[in-house]
Amino acid sequence: MLNISILTIGDEICIGQITNTNVVHISAELTRIGANVLTHSTIGDEKNIMLSEIDRLLKSSDVLILTGGLGPTHDDITKPVLCEYFDDQLIYREQTLENLRKRYSKLNIEMTDRNMRQAQVPSKCISLENSAGAAPGIMFEKDGSYLFSVPGVPGEMRAIMKDHIVPFVKNMIAERNENLVLYKQIMTYGIFESSLADMIGDIDKLFDKGDSLAFLHSFRGVRLRIGVHGESRRDAETKLAVLEQKIQDKVGEYIYGSGEDSIPSAIGKLLTERKQTLAVAESCTAGMLGKEITSVSGSSAYFSGGVLVYSNEIKEKILDVKHDTLVKYGAVSEQTACELAANVRSKFNADYSLSITGVAGPGGGTEDKPVGTVWIGYSDKNETFAKKYFFGGNREINRERSVANALALLYKKLRGK
Repeated sequence: MLNISILTIGDEICIGQITNTNVVHISAELTRIGANVLTHSTIGDEKNIMLSEIDRLLKSSDVLILTGGLGPTHDDITKPVLCEYFDDQLIYREQTLENLRKRYSKLNIEMTDRNMRQAQVPSKCISLENSAGAAPGIMFEKDGSYLFSVPGVPGEMRAIMKDHIVPFVKNMIAERNENLVLYKQIMTYGIFESSLADMIGDIDKLFDKGDSLAFLHSFRGVRLRIGVHGESRRDAETKLAVLEQKIQDKVGEYIYGSGEDSIPSAIGKLLTERKQTLAVAESCTAGMLGKEITSVSGSSAYFSGGVLVYSNEIKEKILDVKHDTLVKYGAVSEQTACELAANVRSKFNADYSLSITGVAGPGGGTEDKPVGTVWIGYSDKNETFAKKYFFGGNREINRERSVANALALLYKKLRGK
């Protein structure tokens, strides 16, 4: 099995100033082709720590990928550190310099001496053209292991990964006839992690030794990640298919997709196939439900629109919620949720509608309606109803759970459950 380590360099990541999205992309791309990602390491811009970590990871990995520190400013020290580690020196590569000149000329920017330094690379390395930026990638070989260094800018990192590193690693796996490890995600909704585990049962009886099943919980549902080892890609994919069917047989009623599928995309697919439409009315979620629905490309084909009715006055004026309803039952009630759902469906002439009204918190709760109380309404041509939920005291979690449960409710109805 080909083992990969990833080393991210940058004080800004260590102190929490930015999120390390690069390691997510690199890991996903290499896992997708069957490599085994051993470890992620994040360190600051300090020479001795960098030298020590490069040495440690390179000795334990077939491939080490560094990201960060290749820019033109004084705090970008990756190239000098690599020169020290590999007993090398920086030189100008004419082709790299020419590519840099063309890039700055095209952008109508004068190239300074500082910009030119980005064309400097260690003399012993292989320079990797950067189709998305100025700084080239770097590749070294040492004792049968390989080190790649790529810029920290996400777009540039992705370009070098796609053009150079992924094809190289894929070829290494094939040439060395390495075993593969492949993963697949199965997406579930409307069921707790513990309940899924109980339904699936004893993993040791379903899976071969070395294969794995992980439960990845979020407020939007539980992802089941299957992992298998295989002597070839075909062998691993066959194992994945067999295990996926076993999971399907156990908990199929809660599965809506696989891979990167989402509940909004599954809903969109059903509505598109049926040529039906959806409208929403939101109070405490303040547009989050509409945002999720429209995160899917092509959602304009089935999403008629939504209304944000935060205050009682707007609930009355825009969506015709009865004044008596609000006075007698309150904004957070079964009756208000039903009127919101039915009226927004009528106004948008939609086939289906959802409404959300609740006490998101941290204030506004009462003894009868504590923080976390949410009513989700549903309406179609045959029925209108609302369901009550209680999510707890955290405002953002309440809003996320409200959206997730509204989408799950709609998906169940679309599937006839």
